Amino acid sequence: MSATVRVLAHGRADGATNMAVDEALLASIRPANEVTIRFYGWLRPTVSLGYAQPWATGFDRAVGRRYGMHVVRRRTGGRAVLHAAELTYSVTGDSESGPLTGGIQATYNLIARGFARGFARLGVEVEVVRNRGRQEREEAGACFAARALNEIVADSRKLVGSAQRRASGRVLQHGSILLSRPDPVLWRVLGTSGPAAAEASVGLNELVGAAAGLRRVQSELARGLAAEIDGTRRVSGLSGAELRLARRLRYTYLDSAFTHRR
Repeated sequence: MSATVRVLAHGRADGATNMAVDEALLASIRPANEVTIRFYGWLRPTVSLGYAQPWATGFDRAVGRRYGMHVVRRRTGGRAVLHAAELTYSVTGDSESGPLTGGIQATYNLIARGFARGFARLGVEVEVVRNRGRQEREEAGACFAARALNEIVADSRKLVGSAQRRASGRVLQHGSILLSRPDPVLWRVLGTSGPAAAEASVGLNELVGAAAGLRRVQSELARGLAAEIDGTRRVSGLSGAELRLARRLRYTYLDSAFTHRR
């Protein structure tokens, strides 16, 4: 049976809704040969914290309050991410059979190779990080302040940051694709690691020399992933069951006890 990449069209929502939809996709029962990729934006600048990241680390709460920024906690691991001037993606699928088998790093690498194909179609040559290098504690600092194995860089700077979660034979990978580097004021919400994140990152618009059309970016990245798994693309919407589950799960992400966990 051939593989399928199910593409969920871009939309914008608040942080709780975005995280609830991705968790619903993680929990959904889908064909083993199907990989779902979802692209989305945020209604306002938002910081997402990694699942195990202590509430007191990774961002400056005073700056966030001053600029009306939202904070949400992801189900995936990793460091704090500033969602502003970027395109967020999630990839979900079966981790025990189908295209996303083979372990955590194998999945990172597969998606990175697929995205590299897509970026090439946009005229951007990227590299997939092959050496782990010096690693800092996962919960410290900001995602774009450091590279990890199998992440995507261009011009020696980080273009895409990603994190993963596995549960009950399913996998969810979150990622942030920087379109343009946000206003320096917004970077300050990431605390002392904000300047390092700004210096170590590069936006897609900077690489292509113009504003990248979101529709084309999504299409080419999905096309690249489909080619990498030797599959076909299918544009879709959420199923009724996924929508109902996401509405229930949203309350978790609105709960301060979950978000403020130490």
